[in-house]
Amino acid sequence: MSYTPDAPNIFQGKQVIIDSDRLTFNAKNDSILLFSDKAIGFSTNGSFHFDTSDKKDSKFIVNSPNIYLGLKDGDLPTEPIILGHKFQKWMVGDPNQFGGVNKDNDGLLDVLDDILDMLLVEIEYISPAGPTTPSANNINTIKMRQGKLRELHNNFKENLSKQVKTI
Repeated sequence: MSYTPDAPNIFQGKQVIIDSDRLTFNAKNDSILLFSDKAIGFSTNGSFHFDTSDKKDSKFIVNSPNIYLGLKDGDLPTEPIILGHKFQKWMVGDPNQFGGVNKDNDGLLDVLDDILDMLLVEIEYISPAGPTTPSANNINTIKMRQGKLRELHNNFKENLSKQVKTI
């Protein structure tokens, strides 16, 4: 991390220390605002909770140019998250279509399904005895794979979070 505040017993300058068995801050009619020039640090030996009401319009908003979740061996994480709707479009294309109806909106699963269709009906092989077609033994296997692709396609929305959103 780029800045770590000095511990209270090391800090040189004016500071206020409140030491008690319990502290309660309650703003009856408006807000509690905390401001700092460099950092605001929270630390606990137990759990840390942010709770909002159950109202549908309640939100938990984190606004920062960089958001890191967790530390790995004391270092900031480097693995990016995936943008759900963009990944869905890349993976399944237009979520209301399947099977290459609109080639401009095909996703990866549509392309794989088209390749399996080609294996079934469009590709012929040349052997010493002449052209051949795909083996009938493979048709059921290919159709099973196509069924799995359609299942993945149709269930993709289940992978999108109902609560966590990002930009």
